[in-house]
Amino acid sequence: MKKHKKIKGRKRKTSARSHKPTPVTPRRIPWTLIIGLIMCAIIAGVLVQWLFSAASDRPQETERSSSSAKPQAAPIELTPEEETAALKKEEMQLTQQLLRDFPGNDVILAFVGSVYRQHGNNTEAVKLLNKALELNPNRPDVYNALGSIAFAKGSYEEAITYLNRALKIDTRQPGLRSSIAFSLMALGRYTEAIEQLDNNVQIFPKSVYSHFLLGQACLQQKDYDNAREHYLTAIELDQNYVNAYYGLFTAYSRLERQDKAREYMAAFRRLKAEEIEASKARDKLYDDLVLMRQTIAENQIFAARIYQAGGRSDKTEELLQKAAILNPKNIICLKELAGLYSTTNRPTEALKMYKRISESEPQNPACFFNVGVISAMLKRFDDAEEALRKVIKLAPEDSRGYRELAWLYLNTKKSHSQARKLAEKAVKLEKTAVNYYLLACACDMNGDRTNALEAAEQAIQLDPGNVEYKQIYQRIKNRK
Repeated sequence: MKKHKKIKGRKRKTSARSHKPTPVTPRRIPWTLIIGLIMCAIIAGVLVQWLFSAASDRPQETERSSSSAKPQAAPIELTPEEETAALKKEEMQLTQQLLRDFPGNDVILAFVGSVYRQHGNNTEAVKLLNKALELNPNRPDVYNALGSIAFAKGSYEEAITYLNRALKIDTRQPGLRSSIAFSLMALGRYTEAIEQLDNNVQIFPKSVYSHFLLGQACLQQKDYDNAREHYLTAIELDQNYVNAYYGLFTAYSRLERQDKAREYMAAFRRLKAEEIEASKARDKLYDDLVLMRQTIAENQIFAARIYQAGGRSDKTEELLQKAAILNPKNIICLKELAGLYSTTNRPTEALKMYKRISESEPQNPACFFNVGVISAMLKRFDDAEEALRKVIKLAPEDSRGYRELAWLYLNTKKSHSQARKLAEKAVKLEKTAVNYYLLACACDMNGDRTNALEAAEQAIQLDPGNVEYKQIYQRIKNRK
């Protein structure tokens, strides 16, 4: 048998630096694009943040009359059991609404199937997941889910079949080989399990679970040396992996190393006692409710992306707001709300979201960048300056903080000389057309016609099709 080794803006016409967002219109988007849209949502949220320099060209937010708001009734206090039941009921209503609004779609069927599975209704989950595969057989996530359901009911051969289909579609999907190996071990096929796990740790060397399973499989094969090495690797990766300590006790006992066996048994008993005490101390009912809130919030975010892809910004907002209430610590939800408010011309609400995000992510320059740009748009210039200086502090090698602060100084006429220094720094960091355009404006405002023309020429050379760059060049050149 194979031996196993230890694996140790300003107010001006739209320019190259200012791109208006495409308005969301209620039109049907091809469903083949939905999966990509959902998977890219988080990345898109980050891009929306950094490209928010278009905010200055968007129309101002329409003020909403506070007098039209209806008085809200005091919330009814629910017991954890009542809230759990209410949340489950509301989530099932959402899944049925999705099935009605987006019929015949594999993404929705797979999603609703996963919700049924979360609620323990595996029979209905299997029906929906199979319907999803009928529409799109190229879904490794669906095969994986079906494999997990089959394993849970003890149908290990069926589980292996589904999981292998998923692996054939996506050979690098995390967890697949470990799940296949676990199913093989349940059938006593340890040699095959070891082969799967060996392949998995080559791709994911920090998979604690795979190393633990390798230890278990080697132990069954009486390969105690390799079992010990994989248990040790699991502990190196996660010092609190309790069962690995018991595995080491067993391996060292079989190797007749009783001193080491006693050492790891003592560690196992200590960690297990701590685990039991922690379990006693926590309120299981409350913790389960918190976990349910978090899970439902994630499902609502997923559903919100579906509606956003379908042009339903109203439903998107409703679901994201509900998710934010269920799990206020879900930063992804706040980012998507901020992005939604930004693209629907509601800067005041977007600003609130970005400020909340910056409180949770105080080292994230993108949050402060957005706070700065939106504050400038809302004429909150002191707040804008403070936020943009924070961007420069957090990301001193990125030109965007310098560029936005320079535009702020130029537009508010606070300091033309300081704006020029910032523009020069931006150009030094990134020799882009938009930075040279900024420098041309800054030099012009400081009365330096020669350098203004030179900077404008550089901008045109880098972006020869930009009309605005040509206009400023001609304006400076023709000035006497």
